[in-house]
Amino acid sequence: MSAKLANPTDATAAGLGAHRSVDRPAPLTAARFWTLCALVTLFALALRLPTLASRSLWLDETYSAWFAAVPLHELWTSVPLYETHPPFYYTLLKGWTALFGTGEVAMRSMSVLASVLTVFLLPACARLARLGARAERVALLAALFLATNAYSINFAQQARPYGIQALSGSLAVFFSAMLVLEFVRPSGRLRTWTIGLALSTGVTMWLHNTGVFAALGIWTGMVVALLLCTSGPRRTQVLAVGLAGIGALLVWSPFVPMLMKQSAAMAKLSYWIQFKPSNTIAAWSVISGAPIMHYPVALLVLAGFAWLWKHARAHFWHLGCVLALPILALAAYSFLLKPVFLSRLFEWLAPLGMVLLALGIHALRPRWRLPAIAVILALSAYSVVNFYRSQTENWRETLAQLRQESRPGDLVLAFPNEIQMPVAYYMKPGTGPAVTYLPGPFPALGLERTYTGNSGAPNIAPEDAARVRALAEGHRRVWLVERLANLYDPDDIVMKELGSRYRLVKKIDGIGAVIRLYELP
Repeated sequence: MSAKLANPTDATAAGLGAHRSVDRPAPLTAARFWTLCALVTLFALALRLPTLASRSLWLDETYSAWFAAVPLHELWTSVPLYETHPPFYYTLLKGWTALFGTGEVAMRSMSVLASVLTVFLLPACARLARLGARAERVALLAALFLATNAYSINFAQQARPYGIQALSGSLAVFFSAMLVLEFVRPSGRLRTWTIGLALSTGVTMWLHNTGVFAALGIWTGMVVALLLCTSGPRRTQVLAVGLAGIGALLVWSPFVPMLMKQSAAMAKLSYWIQFKPSNTIAAWSVISGAPIMHYPVALLVLAGFAWLWKHARAHFWHLGCVLALPILALAAYSFLLKPVFLSRLFEWLAPLGMVLLALGIHALRPRWRLPAIAVILALSAYSVVNFYRSQTENWRETLAQLRQESRPGDLVLAFPNEIQMPVAYYMKPGTGPAVTYLPGPFPALGLERTYTGNSGAPNIAPEDAARVRALAEGHRRVWLVERLANLYDPDDIVMKELGSRYRLVKKIDGIGAVIRLYELP
């Protein structure tokens, strides 16, 4: 080890702990630390409860409800042939709903728990890893910022895997940072960090297909940091980093055959995403908390990286790769191969972003810290209130209106057939009119037509016009439920066919879903 890295002052700083300086913070007593930790966690919980029950499930959440109700054998064998997500989250949700029910709050509460636990673990890990007073204060401030992060609150209120992936992903980043630190300032816990990294990364990859990009960023960051900032024998480093990687692959390996089949199916999809390099800015929105947070958070994160460059060079390289490489790699994949870039895929980076933000504030002159904190919290509060006021897909009320206004003898058509998910959730059999899905019930596999976003949801084709005509025969009123008709029926085949015989008398806008009522003249 070089003389520079052997210096205990630099080594402590490299661990984001208290370095010897005039500005060295006083240690927090255990009682005070855990009290503050509990208060921030309870605050995070309080912010994640409003609108939890008042919002309808949106389409993807009803997918979660649908697959969580599928028999376990089918979920792990046939479902991965057409569903573009791993079955791991649906399996967790299946067990969760077996305990707590399938209501909206029950389905979302697992994500709430994961999000709140992520907030708690930011400072808790700093204390348990004995990183020092500076790191504990930075972690407490980061936990406060994550508690008030509008996108973190958003994904905590969704029955989707992103909130849980933020938990596992933040643990993976923590364990990788501790593994790097182990070769700068040995603590005798190399095995702990290696095993923790393997398990947390494996789970992160199980929660979404793009989790491999997270692993890419983490392992690249570790290798770059160790090569540039440590010296001496590499055998132990290679073993630790290699064994952690092998462990993560072993945890994830059962999904690899499913991923190969899913990739083959996705290659045939006419994907709905139109990727542009500028879309990467949306990823920063998710990390920072809101578009209005872009520049203030970016400037303070850069200040955090400047502090790392001066005091903890290894973690400068490591965390820089972790933050930037997954976004850039997925952007390159989307630009060159398949446009799969979605901003929500980077929610797992929000905890790291908040840590760097807090570190940047701590790097400021003391008189600027409170004003900076006040600005960030004010912008966060503004963003959270806007989230509470925002509108989302309202399948609950839209389908309730259909149920109330339909009459015996009405025909109800729906496309794409993935509308079957919200209908199955909000209109149980016998509680509303029967719905006919075009071109067939979900999943409609292997048809000779375009598939836009899911291998079980085909587009409308010209031959469907004759089927619509035959189905409408003898019906005075026809309801049409559609979502994203511009994608699934770009030539308006269904609406033109209905319009040729019926007149449009009513339109219900469900924010994402539209219901039209047609009547014979």
